[in-house]
Amino acid sequence: MTFEEFVVEELEKPGMSMLLACIDYRYPRRIVDAMQRLTPGKVYDQFILAGASLGACRSDWQKVFIEHIEAALALGHDIRRIVILDHRDCGAYRVPHKLQIPPDILKEGLKENILPSEELEAHQGVLSKLIPMLRQHPRIARMEFRALLLTREQDDELKA
Repeated sequence: MTFEEFVVEELEKPGMSMLLACIDYRYPRRIVDAMQRLTPGKVYDQFILAGASLGACRSDWQKVFIEHIEAALALGHDIRRIVILDHRDCGAYRVPHKLQIPPDILKEGLKENILPSEELEAHQGVLSKLIPMLRQHPRIARMEFRALLLTREQDDELKA
């Protein structure tokens, strides 16, 4: 499933989505373009962290992410789902120690020429640790989680 297919399928549901994406310059235009082109008029919120899911595992960054979700809810945003948009070839996943990511989240960085299946497994592993952490917060616990691993060709759906 591509991100564009995902947008059409998932984001037409009632309520708003909070998109968590990476700071990588290659992806914001694709995300915003797809959202505007495929779901015109549909409102959503977006939050950017280095490494997306990986960055959200760092406790201080996670706290700020949660505060932004709470702020959006306080402003009347009807956030019903969190959509995590990781991407392949992410620099943060190569050097998690430089971002002070706890080693129990990602023990060592991914090699540059990693097999796609191993890269998918690493992202899935981080996600499997992040979502339970986020669900500990009462206002987030009942939200739906969806996640994609974006690439330039075919995107891989992650199990949220």
